[in-house]
Amino acid sequence: MEIGPMKLTRRTLIKAGASAVAFPTIISRSWAQDAKQLHVGVYNSALGKLIQKEVIPKFEAEFKCRVFTIEGATLSNIAALRATRDTPRFSMMMMDDVGIPQAKQEELIDKLDAAKIPNLAKVYPRYLFEDGYGVGFSISSAAMFINPQVTKPLESYEQIFDAKYRKQILLNTPKNTQSVLMLIVATALATGKPLKEAQYLVDGGWDKLASLKPNVLTIYDSEAQVLQVAQGQATIGGIEYSKAIYPHTAKGMPIDMTFPKEGAFTGINSMTLVKNAPEPDLACALINRILEPSVAKMLSEQTLSAPSVGGIDFKPETAKFLAYPDTKATDLGLFTPDWKFIVPRRGPWLERYNQVFTS
Repeated sequence: MEIGPMKLTRRTLIKAGASAVAFPTIISRSWAQDAKQLHVGVYNSALGKLIQKEVIPKFEAEFKCRVFTIEGATLSNIAALRATRDTPRFSMMMMDDVGIPQAKQEELIDKLDAAKIPNLAKVYPRYLFEDGYGVGFSISSAAMFINPQVTKPLESYEQIFDAKYRKQILLNTPKNTQSVLMLIVATALATGKPLKEAQYLVDGGWDKLASLKPNVLTIYDSEAQVLQVAQGQATIGGIEYSKAIYPHTAKGMPIDMTFPKEGAFTGINSMTLVKNAPEPDLACALINRILEPSVAKMLSEQTLSAPSVGGIDFKPETAKFLAYPDTKATDLGLFTPDWKFIVPRRGPWLERYNQVFTS
């Protein structure tokens, strides 16, 4: 998952202290001039578009407000909060679980108010972060993906290092969070430790990671490039989030996720309440709306990512793609890394990662 810049759409000038910062803003619907205004950050992805189209207009109508959105990814959304710290504009901001410890440490977000977000009680505990400072709402699994017409599901990550896959593997770019996950996998194989222990021992994984280089066909940086596996140009790819793969699988394309015995990872789209939010009650109401089981079900059916709230029934053709309920996530061995430990070290790791595969 790339945590890069915001997508430019319509522009709104936002003043932060003595400087002026331009943010892209989308106005969902026009209401009376005296209506309350709620500024939120959503993802620059299919999920973000879906929320803008299917969730926000109904929310505006019910709460008689105007919702303004910026589209961005985790780092750009955090940057927007930093830029407006002294003159708060945003009330709710979406970011991945990887960003929540950092946003909390910088005092950019506030603890979620359970009294104003009753649907928090329906959220599986594993998707509540930093003592209630963030809540997941759309969960992908992250592992390797294959062309099932060409190769069998991987029993172990060790198989991708086999010489028979020389120049047959697509490797995710160091710009994306998934590259950290591959480093953890290499460390687990090198040390014999489980993923949850290997994340603290990555100094022991670099040689193993480097040994993958002969098998790498290309390093990809666009979700569209995963189709090279479906088209037979490559055999295996990853590490990638299921939300980038399963929509193609559902259309009958020869591409599918594979979950080796060592386990896999989670990719968690989340929501936070901004510190000193201008409209905290409306922000809590929107968070609660997105966690509403009927809304969570709609989002899951459209994106093939699992909801974080329990008690939802899915048709078999949808359920087979979801790490849901949370017991299935456990059965798949899905693991959420310790981002509080990793984030401060991520820069040097990824610089070295890039050197391994570009030297």
